[in-house]
Amino acid sequence: MASITLPRDVAASTIVRGVATAGRAVLVAGQLTAAALTVDVFVDRGAGPALPLVLAPILTALLLSLLLLARPGLATAALFLGGAGVASTAYVVLGMQALPSLDDPSPYLLNRIGTGIALVGAVRGSARSGILWTIAGTVVGHGSVALGLLIADRPVEVGLGPVLTGLVLVLVYVVLAIARVQAKRRIPDLDALQRDLEATERRGALEARSAAVIHDTVLADLAAVAARSGPIDDRLRASLRSDLALAGRPVAIAEEPSGSLPPHQLSAELLELAGQYAWRGLTVQLSGVETLAGHPIDDRRAGAVMGAARAALDNVVAHAGTDNAEVVVGVRDQTLAVLVVDDGRGFDAVDADRLGVRGSIRTRVEAVGGSVRLWSGPEGTTVMMSVPLEPAELDGSGARP
Repeated sequence: MASITLPRDVAASTIVRGVATAGRAVLVAGQLTAAALTVDVFVDRGAGPALPLVLAPILTALLLSLLLLARPGLATAALFLGGAGVASTAYVVLGMQALPSLDDPSPYLLNRIGTGIALVGAVRGSARSGILWTIAGTVVGHGSVALGLLIADRPVEVGLGPVLTGLVLVLVYVVLAIARVQAKRRIPDLDALQRDLEATERRGALEARSAAVIHDTVLADLAAVAARSGPIDDRLRASLRSDLALAGRPVAIAEEPSGSLPPHQLSAELLELAGQYAWRGLTVQLSGVETLAGHPIDDRRAGAVMGAARAALDNVVAHAGTDNAEVVVGVRDQTLAVLVVDDGRGFDAVDADRLGVRGSIRTRVEAVGGSVRLWSGPEGTTVMMSVPLEPAELDGSGARP
């Protein structure tokens, strides 16, 4: 019984997005803490009347942080970097004007907004995206504080907060990137091991079959010859020749796999489909096709699956905003399942019909007795199509029971 392989890229993307989301949550908490510290310091040093003006940049950065946490994307990340950078500079300038001793004994409070900018996080579900955006956030955060001090005509002493925060996050994303690369290197080895095990099992079965053929033919013929006291007759001679020819056939060699299972027709069509989308800028990773061996599927169902998979990949190209997708194939309990997975921007249920899910995918699959399930969200979209390998029984009215 075969099982469906988990999409590797989606799992890695989910981890990266989780790290980014956690960083943005810390960012929001940090802005609230900066506001509380500012109130405490200004009240303690007798500069309370200037608080509303000084708190305005912090509140601006807080609103931008909440927007980034709720709707992460290229546009919101760019807006956050620009807006938070301006807010950080304004906070330093206004703070130093209202309270010249604000940087005494250290610029800890001055760089609160700038430190948080480094937590912008990965916009796409890749560690490389996290590294690039974190570096950009660190540069903007560090530079905004330095610019504010220059405008306030004070010595530039930014502190290590923005740099350390950015460095730690970059290291986290680097570790995730290395782990993903190592996992991709290990998985093909596991696939090769599985193929070797299957080849060994088949070779053993063929050897047992060959032994059975020899036992039932050659050994029996030798026993017959040994039991005769005179010359063999024509009938026994013909039997010996027939059995020797059967034993000499290269059955084991002909049926032995050459490193991989013989491709099913549907497997070849899926491979060809993945190659077609490469010309459209979409890299399609195909896995699980080896599970199709020994599970024939009629042309009507195969055509429905291929058409639905093509429609799902068309949606990825047109609407997902990503250049990577994965097609996962599996057979279980006489049911063929095909998953089309991407890590792009998702869509809600209202958009599903607009993107042709009902007409191009669901109707086509349900027409051959299958079903379609769809999951979509900020981490991407998964379309799962399940089709029975054998026709479903119909009742007297022509409907499926």
